[in-house]
Amino acid sequence: MVARSRLLSRILVADIGGTNARFAVANAETLELTQLGQMLCFDHATIETAIGEFLAKLAVKPCCAALAVAAPIWGDHVQLTNSHWSFRTSELRLALGLDELLVVNDFEALALALPTLTLSELHQLGGIAPLEQATKVALGPGTGLGVGGLVWYSGRWIPVAGEGGHMSLAAFGEHELAVVRQFREGRGHVSAEQPISGPGLRELYRFLLSAGGPDASNSDEVDVVGRALGGEDQIAEDALRLFTVWLGRFAGDIALAFGARGGVYIGGGIAPKITAELSKGPFRDAFDQHGRMSGYLASIPVYVILSEFATLRGVAVAAREKLDVSQPT
Repeated sequence: MVARSRLLSRILVADIGGTNARFAVANAETLELTQLGQMLCFDHATIETAIGEFLAKLAVKPCCAALAVAAPIWGDHVQLTNSHWSFRTSELRLALGLDELLVVNDFEALALALPTLTLSELHQLGGIAPLEQATKVALGPGTGLGVGGLVWYSGRWIPVAGEGGHMSLAAFGEHELAVVRQFREGRGHVSAEQPISGPGLRELYRFLLSAGGPDASNSDEVDVVGRALGGEDQIAEDALRLFTVWLGRFAGDIALAFGARGGVYIGGGIAPKITAELSKGPFRDAFDQHGRMSGYLASIPVYVILSEFATLRGVAVAAREKLDVSQPT
């Protein structure tokens, strides 16, 4: 038999979101990532062609793969929530010539990475130290809004996949309600993801811009974060501030739902860019202010995940735990 540790030393891992697909070859025993690659999802018609392009660059092709995808995993068929890509796991494995293929939710994978993160890979936003072996939560805005939990049970960490980003959005005060009414136009339901995401932030900016009268027709192409942080656009600053308030309130809701005394960890592509903004009062105030549970939340630490490839590391953890990679010589 080929040693399991030897086979685990070369596994294709991928983090596939609505916009970007990141790849690496992972050693699932040591969690070391090598041969990192990244591409835009819309540059490829299918996930098969994207993965095939990455594999073609490798001198030695791994026999096993583990993919983290921004989608609920329910049976063999997978449809990405914010992308045109869809596939059947069984067919994709055969098409790529793999012996084993594991597919997990992307924030399930990120949750698995949390115990491996070092202090240098985290930026703390209030609270105290996390309780040892207490439940942790990973969430984060990117093309969508992902949520995953991590629960300590019977001597090991168990990931909990979910679709918390599609919970109903909570709005307080007349200003927030007015914005939510604009989000609701043409929609039957306003989820947290609709404003708390990259596309949502641009839509939020467009709503605030149009309220002031200027032409908002080109706002979808605006770098709202860049304009807000650059101090050149008051509307962008207002949009980002409301974005951080809603993100803080949502993170507090999720912390309550999971009892996340082990900490709340914010990943995704946006949070590391706005760490300074999140460090200001509105985010943490919105996180803490939950009525009688405000004291409970005040002690929970919140972290921004600074590591760009944390999800790939989590996929390697999932592969180590779930893939049956032993095979005869």
